[in-house]
Amino acid sequence: MSTLTIPIPEEDLAFLRAYSEAQGISAEALLARQARSLREYLQRDMHPEVKAASGIISPSVASEEAHRAYLESKHS
Repeated sequence: MSTLTIPIPEEDLAFLRAYSEAQGISAEALLARQARSLREYLQRDMHPEVKAASGIISPSVASEEAHRAYLESKHS
């Protein structure tokens, strides 16, 4: 097993220690569990319905600008 040292704000560290203690595990074990969970989540295949819907909007569409314009017309 490898070791990693990271700077973390005191407020976040206090939360991490309190939360992990309430869960009955160490802060290190909690972080390792979260990292493993994230890795497993990202390695899963996309849900078939999401996969089927992806690519519906052409990359050439300026979607953020279109959405912003829609919101402006909706709320004006």
